[in-house]
Amino acid sequence: MNATSRVEATRQAGPPEPGDDPRCPFLAYQNVLGAQYVAGLLDYVMARQSDFRTGVMHNRETGELVADPVQRDSVYLTDLGVFLRPIKSFVSAVAAPALRGLHLNEPKVEPTEFVITAYRDGGHIGEHIDTCERPERVRILSCVYYFAVTPRRFSGGELRLYGLPKGPAAGQPSSMSFVDIEPRTDTLVIFPSWIRHRVMPVRVPSGTWADSRFTINCWMHRASGPLRAQT
Repeated sequence: MNATSRVEATRQAGPPEPGDDPRCPFLAYQNVLGAQYVAGLLDYVMARQSDFRTGVMHNRETGELVADPVQRDSVYLTDLGVFLRPIKSFVSAVAAPALRGLHLNEPKVEPTEFVITAYRDGGHIGEHIDTCERPERVRILSCVYYFAVTPRRFSGGELRLYGLPKGPAAGQPSSMSFVDIEPRTDTLVIFPSWIRHRVMPVRVPSGTWADSRFTINCWMHRASGPLRAQT
């Protein structure tokens, strides 16, 4: 994909759609990088299937990364190849507007983590947050870019964001708010990394790799200095 294609792809996305519930803040950008980018990504994950690795979760008590299929059933690939630059360019361009749109008081963030994730039949991730305790890697924004064959050949896989609980009404207990976000191809969802969330179970009737739920996940970190040049 050449530079002209990248610029045209970035211009396709219109203003983001904000979430309806302020307790579950997120922004959704549609038509982000275009059909050509999606098709190329799908070819790429087909060719790289054997390179995907079992997903792991961070144990906050021990600091270890552990594989726990009950908590997380997915596989991932950290090498995006030529597909890194377009998504990184887009995320970098919307970083400042996203901070404003989500009402976050952060002077600057930069995208520094990218990974392709695949969810096959039964795939899911349990409730968790994305923040890290390491001072040199403070995650502020979490981003999920969806790509899959069209029309989708899987069901489920909604991103569920949990918000702050509602205050109790007279005689009623407090209740937790949540919103489910549909995994729409060529859509980028951005939300604060401290929001508790999960990926609902995925069903892939065919059981084939090509029909999986695919995403590019990205985390924007608090920038400690001038933004680095894009690579």
